Amino acid sequence: MLRTDGEERSRRHTVWLPHVVMPSLEPTIRRSQGADLAAVLALIQGAGLPTDDLTSAPGLHLWVIEAEESLFGVIGMQRFGANALLRSLAVAPSYWQRGLGHQLVARLERDAQVNGVEQLVLLTETAEAFFRAIGYQVIDRRYVPEEIQRSAEFLSLCPASAHCMTKSLVPPSGDARHG
Repeated sequence: MLRTDGEERSRRHTVWLPHVVMPSLEPTIRRSQGADLAAVLALIQGAGLPTDDLTSAPGLHLWVIEAEESLFGVIGMQRFGANALLRSLAVAPSYWQRGLGHQLVARLERDAQVNGVEQLVLLTETAEAFFRAIGYQVIDRRYVPEEIQRSAEFLSLCPASAHCMTKSLVPPSGDARHG
C-alpha cells in the first residue's frame, strides 16, 4: 500500500517467475552409502591412508561431502562404546583450503556426541597441526582406551611414529546451561 497526501492507493502486480530446479552448488555432508565405496576408497588411498579394513572394520561409519553429484571428501569413525576412533579424513586436493576438512570433522563430532560418544581418538602422521587447531591434544598411546588399542588401526595399519591425539566430547561440568 502506498500513501500519498493522505490518499491510500493499492497496487497489486503479479509477476510470475519460472521455477527452475538447479543442482546444489553448496557442498552437503551425508552418511556414506554402498554406492560410494569406489569413490571413498579412491579418496582415502589418494591421501595415503590405510584402507585394508575399510569394509570389514566393526562399528565403522563414514560420512562424505559432495556437490553436484561429485564426492570429494570423506571421514570415518569406528565406535568402541563411549569412545571412538576418528579415521580416514581425506579431501580431494583440488578442494583443499576451503574448510571442508573442518566441516567433515565438525559433522562427525556433532553426530558422535548426539549418539553418546564421549571421547575421540585419532592417529596422524601429517595432520597434527590441523587437529591441534580444532581442539585435539597429543596423548601417549598408553592412555588410549584398551578397546581402541586393539583396533587394526593401532595394531598394524598406522605406524608407531604416528601422533596419537584425543578430544573429549563431554562438555566441562562448568558449561552446564540452564534455560
